[in-house]
Amino acid sequence: MTEEDYVSALVKFIGEEFLQGDDRDNLNDVSPLMESGVLDSLRVALLLTYIRDELGLYVSPAKIDIDHFKDIRTIAGMLHELSLENNAQEEKA
Repeated sequence: MTEEDYVSALVKFIGEEFLQGDDRDNLNDVSPLMESGVLDSLRVALLLTYIRDELGLYVSPAKIDIDHFKDIRTIAGMLHELSLENNAQEEKA
């Protein structure tokens, strides 16, 4: 998946699962997630489960912080990097 694919998937998931009405319509890739309260500890856990189960990526506890989850663009960038690292490791094996 490209970074844009991750952005699209995350906008859809976060919008459908965590937001309603105008909030959902106003969500974009740079909307602040932690600062605005869209993401809290429970929702981060749900998001991580979605990332693992639907996108096939494991996010290590070291990456679970406000810097990596500040907005959808940042999360997508992290996921894209993880997927590239996974692909590189698979090629070595």
